[in-house]
Amino acid sequence: MDKRDKKIRQLENERNQLMAENQELKYIINDIQSVNDIMREDIEKECAAECGCIVIEGSRTSAAYQDLVGILLANNYSVEVIPMDERRKLKIVIKESEV
Repeated sequence: MDKRDKKIRQLENERNQLMAENQELKYIINDIQSVNDIMREDIEKECAAECGCIVIEGSRTSAAYQDLVGILLANNYSVEVIPMDERRKLKIVIKESEV
């Protein structure tokens, strides 16, 4: 019986350890789901605010860029500029104003 009791205690300890790990994983999953929900909301807002994009040749100092951005800002749009093609082109993302 002593070996049997020892095996039972060993299995109970293993079970308790697995239960604790399982509970910890449940907390981790809950945290990940919370972060995922927040990020999803942020992405949805970002996508909803995006009106379109334009790719132009040149840099931020080019007349085309200055004119385009000036017109967009004057009409209450916001812009995000992303350099492309080794900074020879600019991708201008047009968004609803954040004001």
